[in-house]
Amino acid sequence: MAGGGAYRVESWKPGVETIYTRFDDWKNGPLPKLRRIIARDIPSPSTRRALIERGDADMSYGLPPKDFKDLAEAGKLRVSGVPIPNAIWYVAMNAQVGPFTDKRVRQAVAYAIPYEKIMQAALFGRGIPMWGGEAQPAGQKWPQPYPYATDMDRARKLIADAGGGFSTTLLFDAGSGTIAEPMSVLVKESLAAIGITLEIQKVPGANLRGELQKKTAPMVINRFGGWLDWPDYFFFWNLHSNNAIFNAANYQDKAMDRLIDSARFTADPAEYKRSVEGFLAKAMDEVPFIPVCQPLHDVAMQKNIGGYQFWPCREPDFRSLTKA
Repeated sequence: MAGGGAYRVESWKPGVETIYTRFDDWKNGPLPKLRRIIARDIPSPSTRRALIERGDADMSYGLPPKDFKDLAEAGKLRVSGVPIPNAIWYVAMNAQVGPFTDKRVRQAVAYAIPYEKIMQAALFGRGIPMWGGEAQPAGQKWPQPYPYATDMDRARKLIADAGGGFSTTLLFDAGSGTIAEPMSVLVKESLAAIGITLEIQKVPGANLRGELQKKTAPMVINRFGGWLDWPDYFFFWNLHSNNAIFNAANYQDKAMDRLIDSARFTADPAEYKRSVEGFLAKAMDEVPFIPVCQPLHDVAMQKNIGGYQFWPCREPDFRSLTKA
C-alpha cells in the first residue's frame, strides 16, 4: 500500500531480506541520516552473532542472553539492554484444577523457585529480578518484586501442611527454549526437594495458545509483555476471568475481576491507586503466577552506530540511526 513514511520498500524477499531506501520528499520531520537499510532475516542465532562480531552486520537483536552477556563483556560492540515495559517471565499454576487449587501449594512453589540460579544459568543476568520484595505492594509500579525468595524450609512446611508432595506436569514454548528449558530443569530439580515430581513438556510455539485455552496445563513457564504500560492492562490479560488465552493460571476470582475492572475504567486517581494496590496485594498473596524476572530487550551494535532508541514495539526505528 502507499505509505507516508521516512523510508520506502525498495525490495522484499520473504524470509531473506527487506531493503529500505530513504524517501527524500518526506516532510514529517528531519530526513534520516541513513539513505539505505538492509534488514536480513537470519534464522540462526549463532550466525547472527558471527555476522556482527565480524563486522558484517551493524546491528543484531534476538540473540540468546548468553551471547549478549559475552558481547557486552568482550567490549568490542555496544550492547543496549532496556527492561521491557510491562513484561515478565513467570511460572503459572492452574488455580482451578489439580493440586494448585490450594494456595499453600502455590506459595510453597514460590518459596522453592531457585531464582538466582535461573537468573544466572538461564538468563545470564539479562533481566531485572522479581523476587524478594516487600510483603505489601510498593505503590502502583508494575512489574515489581513479589515477597518471595528461595526458602526451602518454608516451602517444605507449606507442602506438608497442604498434604504432601505429588506428581504433575510443566509445559513451555519450545520456541523460547533457550531460556525456558534451563529454567524448567532448574524448577524441576528444586521442586523435587519438596516432594513435587515434574514431567517437562515442550510445546511447539504454534500450539501454545491452543494448550493454554484448554485450561488443563498444571504448570506453565511463559513470558508475557503487555503492549500498554499500565498494571491494569497486564492483569486484565493475565488474571481476569474473561480471558481464555493468556490467563495461563486459569485464575477465576470475582473480587480480582472487580479490582481490575475498577482500575481499567475509573477516572479517579485515588480509586485507581486503591484498585491497583488491591489487585497487586491479592496476586502476591494468592500467587497464581510467580514472577521470575523482567526481561531486557537487548540489541548489539557496532560502536560507530549512533542514535539507537528503544520503542515499546521492540522494533528498530531507522529514522534516528546514524553511522559514523
